[in-house]
Amino acid sequence: MALETGLQAAAAVATAGVLANLVGRRLPVPVPIFLLLSGMLLGSEGLGVVKTAEITDLVRVGVALAVAIIVFEGGTLLSWPMLRRVGPVVRNLVVGGLIVTPLVGAIAAHALLGYEWRAAVLFGTLVSVTGPSVITPLLRKVRVNDRLRTVLMSEGVIIDPFGALLTLIALQVAVSEALDPAAPAAWAALRVATGAGLGATGALAVYLVPRIVRRMSSREVSLLVVAAAITVFAAAESVAHESGLTAMVVMGIAVGNLPLPHREAIHAFQETVVVFLIAAVYVLLAASVDVEAVVELWPRGFVVVAILAAVGRPLLALLASAGSELSWRERAFLAAVAPRGVVAASLASVVALEAAAILGADASSFVALVFLVILLTIGVQSAYAGPLARLLGVMPRRTVIAGAGEVGLRAAERLRSRGEPVLLIESDEAAAVRAREEGFEVLIGDIADPRTLKRANVGDAQAFIIATAQDDRGLLAAQHAKALGCRNIIARVNDPLNVEPFRALGIAAVSQQEAVAAELASLASESELVDVLAAADEDLTVRRVWVTNPAMQRSIAGIGELQGTVVMLVRRGSQTVIPTGKTVLQLGDRLTLIGARSAVERAERALSGGGAEE
Repeated sequence: MALETGLQAAAAVATAGVLANLVGRRLPVPVPIFLLLSGMLLGSEGLGVVKTAEITDLVRVGVALAVAIIVFEGGTLLSWPMLRRVGPVVRNLVVGGLIVTPLVGAIAAHALLGYEWRAAVLFGTLVSVTGPSVITPLLRKVRVNDRLRTVLMSEGVIIDPFGALLTLIALQVAVSEALDPAAPAAWAALRVATGAGLGATGALAVYLVPRIVRRMSSREVSLLVVAAAITVFAAAESVAHESGLTAMVVMGIAVGNLPLPHREAIHAFQETVVVFLIAAVYVLLAASVDVEAVVELWPRGFVVVAILAAVGRPLLALLASAGSELSWRERAFLAAVAPRGVVAASLASVVALEAAAILGADASSFVALVFLVILLTIGVQSAYAGPLARLLGVMPRRTVIAGAGEVGLRAAERLRSRGEPVLLIESDEAAAVRAREEGFEVLIGDIADPRTLKRANVGDAQAFIIATAQDDRGLLAAQHAKALGCRNIIARVNDPLNVEPFRALGIAAVSQQEAVAAELASLASESELVDVLAAADEDLTVRRVWVTNPAMQRSIAGIGELQGTVVMLVRRGSQTVIPTGKTVLQLGDRLTLIGARSAVERAERALSGGGAEE
């Protein structure tokens, strides 16, 4: 009977997962919300298809493993260089989240629902976690800049194990009549140390196996990574119960930043697995919720959720980001978005069972309240996250660069030094690994394939720079990019004979031979001018600057940043233009500027971000 019930539940989970993703891509319905509502519909109080009460042990094991893999996969998506840049904010969010959120949640639950203080604190600790199970789907649908994305993802991944440990410590304190104060701290320290040690060991194993076993296929490496994660989680839980999530965080971040072969295939495999696991967790947990208890929380329980979202989260974001490099727009988005995930849901029933004496008649209300927090934060915040990101201007319009060779990396480095987000597309895995080690986001794929350009969101890019050594593939990529709606396309052209086909498409083409020849000629011809300037005034300088900023495609007279300089020449391909105030600059133009050093440097930053020659 248990087998039949389990298979029936598995079929329901699979169906709900497929439908949720089909609906989520076509309608403005968050996938987690569809899954939660499906679970309630399919549960014992709905259609009775998913009978969690009859497969309790199976649900516990399945949910535990699913949460572990979800956390692990979230960790693999974190870039170590970017994580170091936003480390202080993430640290403050995690530490502050374990203090501010439980405090606000406990006060609200005690004041509005009459929970006894120990029960109120348990509720506060339970809802302190966000989690990759909700943040990852949200950020896949609502794109934000890399810095904000890393902060939200890092917080969700790292706070999960610590929030779970804090909840279990609070549970020990709540149910114990006489407790040694040092015992909970030692208990938590042991689990953190065990999890960190085993997680690091698992990551080392994943790194070494492909070097010992040569020529592993993408499928073999993908299976190795997932199998190692499951093994490490099981080992950690066996050695020290509740240390598994810590192991997954450490192992996930390490594996995500190791130079493994077939990196894109690993991510694609994990993403597919995690989609199913998220469906399983949400459907199974929602199927066991007492719907009537959720309804009975109106209106006070809903006010508790509102206080958590409107008071607790903004207060935490304000304290955590104080003095950081985050802009006020990024802080506002951070304060408004923090949906609660599956760790809270999976622990709620355990806490309710262990603390039954404390909760008494509020046990079902306690679990229902945690579920309500998850349901409302996901539903409401997923609905407004996209419009809010657009309103605040935190959705990235990054520059996409095709080719992670020397030219592509140099262009990417210049753009990054100006604070602009960059995505590199590269087909060679070794070159992609090198670029990732430099801290760049890299998409492995063929630039001549329109599917790759769609994945890179080239149509919405600020600019698309083609820096490859193959003109035919570059031209094909440029055609696909124009078809996708990209307006600013700049191409490196290796053969001068291929310049005209690019320019016929309206693409700013830069021929290497022309650029070098023009530079050498101009250096020779302008030497007398430099000598005159040096004799006239030591502060005057002449400088050649490339126009690479799309915002500078205006008339010279309309560019305020050029004030204090004189534009002597504009080199456009093989043509030399004597400019006037009405001359409209184009991407790829090379300007010869004269003026005071400070004014020329200001103009250079506006036009191209540096790198000019004197």
